[in-house]
Amino acid sequence: MRIDMGDQLPTEAVSRQITNDTQFMFQFYKPCFQFYAPSPNIDSHMSPRRLQQSLTTALHSCPLLLGRFTVHADQTISHSYDPRNPNLPTFEFQSTDLTFSELKSQGFAYSLCQRHNMDLAIPDGAIRRLSDEQPMLMVKVTYLHGGGAAVFAMTNHVAFDGNAMFSFLAYWAQCNNGHGVELPVDLQPVSNAILTNVDQTSDISKDAAQSPAEISVDATRLPAEIGTMITRAVSRDTMIPCVYSITTQDLRKLKQQVEASGELQDGEWVSSNNVLTALISQCVARANMRAHVYEHGPWTVFQALDMRRPLGLPLRGLGSPIILAECNASADHVLHPDRLPALARRVRMSVDAYTPEYLRNAMHWMHTTYAGLARDGVNEPWRHFWFSALNTNRRCVGVSCMNRIPIYDADFGAGRPVMARSFNPRPNYVIVFPGPPGETDVYDSLHMYVTLERPAMDALRADPEWTSVCTLVSEF
Repeated sequence: MRIDMGDQLPTEAVSRQITNDTQFMFQFYKPCFQFYAPSPNIDSHMSPRRLQQSLTTALHSCPLLLGRFTVHADQTISHSYDPRNPNLPTFEFQSTDLTFSELKSQGFAYSLCQRHNMDLAIPDGAIRRLSDEQPMLMVKVTYLHGGGAAVFAMTNHVAFDGNAMFSFLAYWAQCNNGHGVELPVDLQPVSNAILTNVDQTSDISKDAAQSPAEISVDATRLPAEIGTMITRAVSRDTMIPCVYSITTQDLRKLKQQVEASGELQDGEWVSSNNVLTALISQCVARANMRAHVYEHGPWTVFQALDMRRPLGLPLRGLGSPIILAECNASADHVLHPDRLPALARRVRMSVDAYTPEYLRNAMHWMHTTYAGLARDGVNEPWRHFWFSALNTNRRCVGVSCMNRIPIYDADFGAGRPVMARSFNPRPNYVIVFPGPPGETDVYDSLHMYVTLERPAMDALRADPEWTSVCTLVSEF
């Protein structure tokens, strides 16, 4: 069903420009489950009527979830809101014979939820496919046999990234509990002004043909041809998605080993995310080469970087302009576990290399190139850009650390989620989420979403460096 917003819709909302950062390159819906343990409060606090009323309240304060993508005459895209024609979200309820204990025993596997019809069909998130009736938000609540519940939600990533989606779910939960809270800053559109103070004399600004290494564009090929060109041909049946866990204690130990290795020079430092990126990159690249999925050779390693941090911009608000901070790793760096400190240092240095000047000029290049494609009449210019590191024909492995996302903050009055689950279809690109909260309500583990071809996944499971600190939570 669609959510009836009544006559209480906001009269206006600030539109968010999509094509002034890299967010337009992520055109898909991101689904996620949140699982709630049996509680006597589920019947009272998570009843269909109460959840629908509180969701309506939350949406009144977040009208961009009722918005649509608008393609303007110059082919720029904005995420806009108009109360006369709201893009209504969908909200469904069901009960199932599946129990919480059965779910838990299977590691809350996503595929088990699918078999019990607890999810929703994931639409094509491409901007060209978004009709007036395409919801920006879709929710489905399943009440488990014997107690417990699962909340399935998805938003379009172009407008609402993972942080925004989970911030909204937490905000909805607060509205459900009757708290008169203001809209969190994470859900407010802000102007990042990335293109201000661009040095027009820099190499990137002077030569529109000289793209930054991280971003590619091709106007000579159709978008479908580009997709084929940068995607390794493998059968979906051969791809194995898994969720692994590493404790924050083990990650601290790995970081201490790097710091004590003597590899870091005076004044140099590494973050826990740099160390985790190095570990994942070593093990995933090694597994791919040992399984002969990729030939032996150097690898490109990347860590997703929110450009707002080096630019000194506010880290809150809708949208996170991303660039993939790349570095080169020799086969020696990934084949030998004792090179972990050296690789972690390389990852740190690659992140530090992204200066404000470089990032502004890279975005200026992309903005200028995009405008040029539009002027030349290129159809759907937003489909002609891609991140070079996501070309699966290359030996690339990367990590997106999202361990600050509030996945477990949505307490509707029956307790916080005890587990969350999504999936990652892209091979060799590992997404890191916080694990469930521990006894102190602070997460004490990280969940890594890893998808590899079957031979490589078998090799990863046999790698003692991986299995010594990483535990399988569940397969897809």
